Amino acid sequence: MLLAAVGIVGHRAGCDLRPEIAHRAAAVPRFLLNVVQVLAFLSVIGVPVGVAVERLVKRETEQVVDAVGTVTLAYGAAFGINVLTSHYAGSTPAQALGGATPMQAQLAVGVAAVSMLGFSHSRLRTLFLSAAALGGLAVVLLGRDSVTGVLLSALLGRIVATGWMSVRGVIDTRPGIGRILDELRRDGLRAHPGSVRVLDAGADSTRRYRVTAESAESAESTESTSQPHKTTLDLSVLDRAQRAAELPSRLWQWIRLRGPAHRRGFLSLRRSVESEVLMAMAVAAAGVRTPALRSARQVDQDTALLAYDHIAAPRLADLPDRAFTDRLHHDVWALWRRLRARQLAHRELTLDHLLLDQAGRLWLTDVGYGEITAEDVLCRLDGAELLVCLALRVGPDRATEQAAAVLGPDTVASLLPLMQPILFSEETAGALKRERAYDLTGTAKGGDIVGAIRDRITALHPEADVQPISLERVRPRTVLSVVGGTIAFYLLATQLTGFQAPELGSWQAWGWVTGAAVASALTYVSAAFNLVGCVKEHLPFRTAVTAQIAAAFAGLVAPGAVGGMAVNTRYLQRAGIPVARAVTSVGVSQLVAFTCYLLLLLLFSAFAGNRKTEGGGLSVISPSATVTGVIVGLAVLCVLIAATPRLRTMVLNRLRPLFTDVWPEVLQVARSPRKLVQAVGGAFALPLAASVSLWASVNAVSGNDVSLAAMGVAYLVAKALGSLVPTPGGIGGIEAALTAGLTTAGVPSAVAATSVIVFRLLTWWLPVIPGWFAFTALQRRGAL
Repeated sequence: MLLAAVGIVGHRAGCDLRPEIAHRAAAVPRFLLNVVQVLAFLSVIGVPVGVAVERLVKRETEQVVDAVGTVTLAYGAAFGINVLTSHYAGSTPAQALGGATPMQAQLAVGVAAVSMLGFSHSRLRTLFLSAAALGGLAVVLLGRDSVTGVLLSALLGRIVATGWMSVRGVIDTRPGIGRILDELRRDGLRAHPGSVRVLDAGADSTRRYRVTAESAESAESTESTSQPHKTTLDLSVLDRAQRAAELPSRLWQWIRLRGPAHRRGFLSLRRSVESEVLMAMAVAAAGVRTPALRSARQVDQDTALLAYDHIAAPRLADLPDRAFTDRLHHDVWALWRRLRARQLAHRELTLDHLLLDQAGRLWLTDVGYGEITAEDVLCRLDGAELLVCLALRVGPDRATEQAAAVLGPDTVASLLPLMQPILFSEETAGALKRERAYDLTGTAKGGDIVGAIRDRITALHPEADVQPISLERVRPRTVLSVVGGTIAFYLLATQLTGFQAPELGSWQAWGWVTGAAVASALTYVSAAFNLVGCVKEHLPFRTAVTAQIAAAFAGLVAPGAVGGMAVNTRYLQRAGIPVARAVTSVGVSQLVAFTCYLLLLLLFSAFAGNRKTEGGGLSVISPSATVTGVIVGLAVLCVLIAATPRLRTMVLNRLRPLFTDVWPEVLQVARSPRKLVQAVGGAFALPLAASVSLWASVNAVSGNDVSLAAMGVAYLVAKALGSLVPTPGGIGGIEAALTAGLTTAGVPSAVAATSVIVFRLLTWWLPVIPGWFAFTALQRRGAL
């Protein structure tokens, strides 16, 4: 009984003490958070003060004065924002910023100060960033500010500092040439400031100088005196500004390329210097002539110096065309072969980085971004870029033949899969782009250098593997598709406000849905008629229809009509039609379809406004406005093309193949009445059936009889606008355009959105399933 009583009393006492214990336990973390906040405050303010004192000791007063001005503005801006948000605490902007007083003044002041002063030691940078992060985290956990407020405080300080530097001017805090020459002197290389010559910055924004230095070598005997001799040096200064300048291109390259194609990661300054020194030593050990490295020193925490012997020789890129003899070609490819044998990749093996001295010897320069123990694919990439550079100078045929004479056809053929401009350096890719631009304007011939090299290699080595190696991670088209799809999704989401599920409880509604499905199926039959009619050879109609259904699956991963065109071209090739004629036949079908598309749009526009409905309907669509808009738009476009010589020449060059290749095929189709009926009938029936499907979908959801002609206008216009969005099947763009068109026409937004979803479900999403079966079936039969 006594033990039970004690247990009961203890249990009650524990129950009574739990809130106090919990309160004390919660107070411990809050106390620690307060300590962290105080220490972070002292560090965020103390680090800039310490750096300012160091600047004053070094008599860099101007920079300190700028920092004080920036700090004053940052504090005033933070204080002003806090006053405004506290006065309008209930407003939406104040809540978005993070509350009544969102700005952390000490953080804004500290960021502004270090943005102007910089850091003299890496430890100070680490201390400041760590303190700012921990202090911001403590403030958020204590509930005194939000994450948004902390981030905006740091951003405010940075914006104020950037604005001050833009108005006042940027002070160059990097070590000057005097400091650099002092470091050279410590390596026994004495250079007079008067001998310094500033060179153009490198492709990576590296500062470059040329100096004349004196070096002394002690004699073996003690009786001899050191005799100085002069030497010319090329200096490369690596600093924080240079590394920051190359960061965006490095990030973009890392996003676009994968595997060994992208360059090595963004290394620290010390690692970058070590990598360049090792590469210079490895190239020299491989027996390749390269400027000797005379000095490698760290100037300060953010700057390093590399000094090379200057080679008084012109670059191959600056030589006249007559200098590219067979002997020079042989030496160039022998140099590349020696690098490949030692697993050394230069990564920018162009004519700009090869020198030819008076003795006819080749020198390799700018090896800093090379890689040792490189994969063979990188060595072959160097060879592919070198071959393209030589082809730009002496022509694809001669460059390829000279390379094959030195390396052999097999080795040259191994370069072909890597001959992709995206993998080359910016200079080589830019040269290829300019060559293609000249070819489009008619000022040069043979602009497709890579294609000409590929054809020549194939002629020399018919068994060569021409399939490119896939090293591209993300294409710009993919980025554009994501951005376009996001915008289209946002537009569609705004149109779906008030969305309601379709009520299909009546037989009449299901009848309209069945009609929409049948019309959707007829679009594939119509597309098959159009394709069969544009090919003079006989094609099995059933297989052609299956190919159009398979194109629905291909459209799931390709923008617009690209997937359908690719499937049709492949289908015609497998049917025994030559590649050139297959491409031309698909072009004819597209031309006929586009012509019928415009005619049907004008026809629908002429009848769309004739039907008047009292409940809104689609009578709002005015045929005169549509026709007038199309005519005015085409007229403005024609005037712009005619008034711009470069654009006019480019359009004429683009249209010339239409008349030389496609037009004869059109005439061939016109000579056969049966083919003509099939091609034109299918081209008219395809958009007509899709318009009927949309018309039936709207009737199924709304229960009202709407105008078919107006539905045709809405569909055709939305199809044209949606095709501008580079997403698979125009997803997002077509939905947004259709919903906006129906809403503008007077259909309630909820009914319009639901009708569009039913329509797209029947015409795009559901056909993907039979499209996959058709695609795999045609592949098994060898018809695709």
